[in-house]
Amino acid sequence: MAGGLIQLVAYGAQDVYLTGNPQITFFKVVYRRHTNFSMESIKQTINGDSTIVSSSVNNIGSVVISRNGDLITKIFVQCNVDNNQGICGDHLIDDVEIEIGGHRIDRHFREWNQVWSELTVPESKSTGFKYMSGAFNNNIVTSGNSNQSSIIYPLNFWFCRNNGLALPLIALQFHEVELKIRWGTGLYSSSMNEHLTRKEETLGSNEIEVELWVDYIFLDTDERRRFTQVSHEYLIEQVQVQHEKDESKKTFKLNFEHPVKELIWTNPTDGSLTTEKTRIEINGHDRFVEQSKEYFQIYQPYTHHTSIPGYNIKETELPKMLSKPIHILSGTGVCKSGILDTANTFRILNQTADNLEIYSDSTLATTLKVGDILEIGYCIKVSGNLDTTATPENVDITAAEEKNITIKATILKIGTEVVGGLKQFTIGFDVSSGTNLIMDTPEASFNGGGHLSIIARTQNPQSRCSQLKKDINVYSFSLNPEEHQPTGTCNFSRIDSSKLIMSSSTKVSNIYAVNYNVLRIMSGMAGLAYAS
Repeated sequence: MAGGLIQLVAYGAQDVYLTGNPQITFFKVVYRRHTNFSMESIKQTINGDSTIVSSSVNNIGSVVISRNGDLITKIFVQCNVDNNQGICGDHLIDDVEIEIGGHRIDRHFREWNQVWSELTVPESKSTGFKYMSGAFNNNIVTSGNSNQSSIIYPLNFWFCRNNGLALPLIALQFHEVELKIRWGTGLYSSSMNEHLTRKEETLGSNEIEVELWVDYIFLDTDERRRFTQVSHEYLIEQVQVQHEKDESKKTFKLNFEHPVKELIWTNPTDGSLTTEKTRIEINGHDRFVEQSKEYFQIYQPYTHHTSIPGYNIKETELPKMLSKPIHILSGTGVCKSGILDTANTFRILNQTADNLEIYSDSTLATTLKVGDILEIGYCIKVSGNLDTTATPENVDITAAEEKNITIKATILKIGTEVVGGLKQFTIGFDVSSGTNLIMDTPEASFNGGGHLSIIARTQNPQSRCSQLKKDINVYSFSLNPEEHQPTGTCNFSRIDSSKLIMSSSTKVSNIYAVNYNVLRIMSGMAGLAYAS
């Protein structure tokens, strides 16, 4: 008897719960016929500003959605990468709102679009999405050397993410659908490391021409008639936002309403959250016991979303090479051994069996991280007479034969302050590579001439789908907040007081609430069932 047949006859009482009275088969495909339709992307006319220039005043454009089709679904912004600086799609739009009949229905900000893509784009598509939207952080390759001719940035309104919620223009005979867009600027902000161009500079005199495209659905006669004759109610999602503007405090009052399915807040990276704990208070009662940052930044996205935001993961398994090494310092007086003082930014403090200790000023201290792979270059003496009584500054390098060498090293430890606020670092070398700690280290160098660069990092968090450099925190009231089907909410309209409370003063950039509302369409007009 074949083994498969033995498995079939090995049938007991427990199998009744699995295969008794079967309702489906895996070996006969069942499908359902759909209504006849077609779809097409059509370019829209932008009123007002349709270009982005280097200006401190944001440009505003508006688009009245043309009635080219019956329904609309996806919307995206497109621009050509035809300048020599490259374009970052993250910064094409500062904010965009949708109005129906002159009333705002929803509004999305640039950071929200970045946050949503970090949480919802699957890992298999993250690199493609980042390339499509022009969000690569690589500032070496710009459009003059890239094969990419244009970038495409999708919007995330409720009907853009779910075909079943397609907005029926055919049922809105008396109301226009309008988008109001505040375009980004070409100004470069080195403090925020945010910029419209790949190159770290202002856009200059170049202008970026933008286009807006809408995907239309065309219905067949019978379904088209039904859409025009009946009223519609759509359960939609909206985004509420509180702009905290990186203010540092312990308690943040939440001024939200409607049934909310999740709260999301962002932290700037200049704040230390190593021991930070957070809780939510509702009507004076704790919603849950305070939790660590990993609960909100790792566990909640892992449990309730498609992906964990890339910037929330602070370390890599192995050091990653930087596409552009971070140049720290160079010059004739920056790589010397000898007495510890504050004259130079790079000086050997002590030599041990397998590592060196150096110190630097506070600027360098904020740049180096444990796990950084360094490239250190300097000049060492190999022959000739050297006056050991002379200070390194006074050594005559012409009196000795010298050579310039470059070695690789790793930051092992960052020490505490040692002299006048200067930081101490322990650096380890790979002895197996042939490094001679007596002759081939800065301990034996003289008269400066050194340089120091970071070529790879272990602690180098990067966003998966955007250029956002902030921590993303999530607390979900819903089992599956990305799905349209409600799976849990908290009705903030029925709550008198709600607070986000930190264990110590913390900087928060923005707090978002994703809520449900009902959009009613009847008699050719539309409006929200529950106003703000």
